[in-house]
Amino acid sequence: MKKWLSLFVGLVCVSPVFAQDTLTVAADTLVVSATRTERPVLDVPFAVDVLTLKDLPRAEAGLSLAEKLRYVPGLVVDNRQNLSQGDRITMRGVGARASFGVRGIRLVLDGIPLTMPDGQAQLNNLDLVDIERVEVLRGPSAALYGNASGGVILLHSGGGQGEPFSMRPSVVVGSDGLRRVQVQASGGLDKHQYAVSGYRLVADGYRDFSSGRTWALNAHSTYQVSDRLSLFGVVHHVDSPFLLNPSSLDRAVADSLPQSARFFVRSQGASKSVLQTQGGVTARYVGANVRVESTVYGLTRALYNPIPGRVIDLDRKAGGWRTVLSGDQSKVSWMVGLDVEAQRDTRQEFVNDGLPDGQVIEASDVLKQVRLGAQLQEQKESVTSFGPFVHLGWELGPQWLVALGVRYDHFVFDVADRFQAGGVDASGSRAMGQWSPSLGMTFRAADLMSVYANVGTAFQTPTTTELGNRPSGVGGFNPDLEPERMRSFEVGLKGFSASGVVAYDLAGYVMTIRDMLIPFQVAGSEEIFYRNAGQTRNMGFETHLRWTPVKAFRADVSYSHQRFTFRDYQLESGEQLSGNRVPGVPPHRLSIGLILSHPVGAFAEVHVQATDDVFANDLNGPPVGSSKSERDFVNDGAVVTDFRLGLRRSFVAGYLGINNVFDTRYNSSIVPNAFGDRFFEPAAGRMVYAGFAVDVK
Repeated sequence: MKKWLSLFVGLVCVSPVFAQDTLTVAADTLVVSATRTERPVLDVPFAVDVLTLKDLPRAEAGLSLAEKLRYVPGLVVDNRQNLSQGDRITMRGVGARASFGVRGIRLVLDGIPLTMPDGQAQLNNLDLVDIERVEVLRGPSAALYGNASGGVILLHSGGGQGEPFSMRPSVVVGSDGLRRVQVQASGGLDKHQYAVSGYRLVADGYRDFSSGRTWALNAHSTYQVSDRLSLFGVVHHVDSPFLLNPSSLDRAVADSLPQSARFFVRSQGASKSVLQTQGGVTARYVGANVRVESTVYGLTRALYNPIPGRVIDLDRKAGGWRTVLSGDQSKVSWMVGLDVEAQRDTRQEFVNDGLPDGQVIEASDVLKQVRLGAQLQEQKESVTSFGPFVHLGWELGPQWLVALGVRYDHFVFDVADRFQAGGVDASGSRAMGQWSPSLGMTFRAADLMSVYANVGTAFQTPTTTELGNRPSGVGGFNPDLEPERMRSFEVGLKGFSASGVVAYDLAGYVMTIRDMLIPFQVAGSEEIFYRNAGQTRNMGFETHLRWTPVKAFRADVSYSHQRFTFRDYQLESGEQLSGNRVPGVPPHRLSIGLILSHPVGAFAEVHVQATDDVFANDLNGPPVGSSKSERDFVNDGAVVTDFRLGLRRSFVAGYLGINNVFDTRYNSSIVPNAFGDRFFEPAAGRMVYAGFAVDVK
């Protein structure tokens, strides 16, 4: 496998550079807003990807964000084949430790953060079919966004432009019981534009005990109050009455029975239900030299989550205010802003007495049949954060640009213990804060080429779940768990050919992380607990190249090399793991795509992704004295090929997709340091699906 990867890496490095983002508009007009204010992409001293509708893959099943972001270097989206847990997203090694949801990466949908104040993000209300623009800021972004050390993903929904009214009903059916029905509508007159999208998703899943049901409604509207002032409102609602969780497997079972789920997991009714509504209003004012953007938003979330050993009942209220004031004067640009966020959780936990013995229970009834045992915990948890920031930019002559930023983040975590097990009150408070400066420089070596470098710091707190999950089983927050603190240095090169046929994006970086949060499990529990490693070093190289010699053909190559090692990590046993690889992150990842379009509306796409072997535990193998094979602790690399074929004529569109064309047997993700060596989450074999849509205007 490594030899195969080395061959392709060599071909990529010596081939002519062809493009991360081929442009149908002039390259110097492409702007990015992930930097909190719009800037030309070549002036930004960071690794930034901008994917517009023409760049995003077509004919997708709409099950994973991996479908949209397969060619963003340094970014790994693992489709866990598990709607309950969702995608695991890793950016430059950050996020691999997430047991569910997304950690260490800031996600923003239509101007509203999907990432909660404590740093945890959920993708439940993300309508993948409706996304028309994605921006990815790779690397530490604390000086811009605060509690996000890996980077930022900005997602923008589509619709509401140019037509008085249009509607698009669509349906997708496929393997493993996939059925998705969706209706999108948009339109507007004069100063008002709107878009609404609703869908119902049913999936039985590749693995046993992995089915789920979801329906969602997303809407946004823009009103142009005046030439300078506009208002944008958005609402996202999702209802998932049940999402079953098959959990992970050890090597022997993952190899021999990849579709299976352990009896204990099934008998405990491992699953969850989610009811969530999120919305906000953004006011934008664009003056002659000043731009103001201010957003207020709120969220309500109800989660009922049986896991082996216990049942979690969580009610969450969250919200915040984000505002940015920016402007340009002569050769100086400036930006000041403030983010204020709050999160309030009511948490109850009970012993999980499992499902009734000997009964056949339908998937939709699993949550109703789980029996509650003795109460274990009842507490009120809150997070409040305050983050002012300032950024300045200078044009030092016609070719040099310098950017300087600083942000201060202050977090207060409070817990009120209402249960007080054993008469012990575990109430308490923890405060965490840090200044996060950054410095970047860009050199415009040519009109359509820039070289850049940046240095910065990042700060990432534990989440309330990570603080509250304590191996001792007591309530309150873990007093010993500290936030991660990161320093980073990055250099890069990006540019475009004058014709738009060729573009390129290359970056190299070194990151040092102190007190990295590491997941682990203990005997008799399926819960994930966390501890701090002393220090790790992440080093990597990324490139995404695209070539469009003619309008009808495009080729993409994306490659990431990642070497993440512990520099100082001593276990409680006294064993020093310095020099070991950080688990869960593949050293090599290569993606190749060929896309062919025809003027009649037909298209065909082939996508190939290759990943290297990756260690599944901190020890990088069996513990001392174990008779197990090293392979039991390594997730094998794999080469996976997907194929798409479609046709659009007039107002009708149809397509066919085949994921994993050659039915490769592999594990799509792992659970690092899982107890019982149950690290592996098997991927689906060959999956076939078809879609059909009609445009009504």
